[in-house]
Amino acid sequence: MYSPFHYQISEYDCVPTALTNAISFLFHRKEIPPMVIQHIYLYCLDTVGRNSRFGVGGTSKYAVRLVGNWLNSYRMKSFSVSTQFLEKEQISIEPEGLIKSCLSEGGVVLSNFLLTPRDEHYLMITAMDEEWLYCFDSYRRQSIRGMKGMVRLLDSPDGRSANLKIRRDWAAQDLTKRFCLGPMQMREGLLIWRTS
Repeated sequence: MYSPFHYQISEYDCVPTALTNAISFLFHRKEIPPMVIQHIYLYCLDTVGRNSRFGVGGTSKYAVRLVGNWLNSYRMKSFSVSTQFLEKEQISIEPEGLIKSCLSEGGVVLSNFLLTPRDEHYLMITAMDEEWLYCFDSYRRQSIRGMKGMVRLLDSPDGRSANLKIRRDWAAQDLTKRFCLGPMQMREGLLIWRTS
């Protein structure tokens, strides 16, 4: 049995939630070792904010890379993945890009998107077509205002499908606008494929 996707329980845990959702996307519940979930939360929420408060800035790209490296090396009979950390120009949603290739091979893509010029948010991309990126957004939203149809909420009755779609031409912009990948120096993401 596959588990439904989860939503964030705080303002800061988009990365570990996206990672656990990606694992749920790829594996049946009984195939997921508890150590995988433990290590995701062990490495994430590693930033330090004001007054030495851990996690207030979310999860760093170094932690995302570390989790990806750990997942690459962790192998069980029913659990094995391959990951690739991407940054800057590697984060491209062009038809010949690594993201499209990962999705067409049954993988999943985790990538940061901008919510404000300074606030980033990780989404799980599960599919894309010529016009749209189909994502699961772990931040529960009732509506999205001011996007003029560039970003739309979707109904996810099974709890395992995309709940958000973003126009590809909108997402690809290197501007600091909501739901864009943003400037090249800010882009990062993790590709995950099942190999067992």
